[in-house]
Amino acid sequence: MSNILQIIETAEDFPALPHVILRLFKIANDPDAALSQIADVISADASLSVRILKMVNSDYYSFQSPIKNVNQAVSILGLKAIRDIALTLSILDIFPKDHSDDYKKLFQRSLYAGVSAALITEAAGTVRGTDAFTAALLQNLGMFIFMRYLGNTYQDIINEARENCIEIPFVEKNHIKITNAQAGCIVAERWHMPEAVYLAIKYQYNINLAYKKKLPKDMLQIIELAHLGGIAADFYTGWNKNFKLALFRTKFSRLFRRSGAEAEDVLSSIPSLIRNLNMNDIFDSVPGYEEVKISAELEMLKSYTVFNRTYNRLRALEKDLKEKKQPEMDFKSN
Repeated sequence: MSNILQIIETAEDFPALPHVILRLFKIANDPDAALSQIADVISADASLSVRILKMVNSDYYSFQSPIKNVNQAVSILGLKAIRDIALTLSILDIFPKDHSDDYKKLFQRSLYAGVSAALITEAAGTVRGTDAFTAALLQNLGMFIFMRYLGNTYQDIINEARENCIEIPFVEKNHIKITNAQAGCIVAERWHMPEAVYLAIKYQYNINLAYKKKLPKDMLQIIELAHLGGIAADFYTGWNKNFKLALFRTKFSRLFRRSGAEAEDVLSSIPSLIRNLNMNDIFDSVPGYEEVKISAELEMLKSYTVFNRTYNRLRALEKDLKEKKQPEMDFKSN
């Protein structure tokens, strides 16, 4: 753990959020902030302005008329929604491209988590959806850091977890003594993210710990929404898909007193939202819900096959050991 913490504290090339994003978070959290303030900050960055307008005019938002400028975008979507779009685009820029496919996969998971959390917020009729989007989007932050500084070593950790159908924190703990959730929480604090955001990162794998902290209700709600968004993202981009599907249905129903069918309706709506972002440079294809369910069944069959093969191998080994011991036992009995 000390090596990673030392990197976070001392590395000169440690990724930092652009100044414009930090300004946007500060303004968005100011109850007295004017819409014009956030528009002025974004407009000062021509490249960011163009990219924000491109996303705002995507099918994800489905406005009847094109949004022509940042002022109009802010007035329609609000401060925090525009801030989160800017944050999403900035995450793409601050990490190196030397492992582009690996970073692309991490970013895909991040987007799935953020979009899922926002959709769940809307479906459940809860509030502060943009905060949930931010918290879920940044869940992978620690993984980005590990990929940046550990490179192929961390990719091997991901592959080991996937091949053995193990949750990744267990493999991280075994190899590098710190989980991506712990590292991500540290980095989010360093970036001066809201407390609910870095706590959502910290408790993403064990939300029961958050319940024990007696946190404010609105903060806990953001952590819950981000947690559910992460489960949905893992269903689409991770492994143990059947387990993630069952877990999502159970937790969605328990938290919002909705049926399992409603939970699946929410889950099945996610791919179309991802496609509507029009981020073709990030997503080569976006499989639909039924397609992922089929892959989940195949994954489970493969797991059973591996389990049965391992079980039979152990039984055969046990039999061989008994047969080798038998003559020795017979000799002693005489």
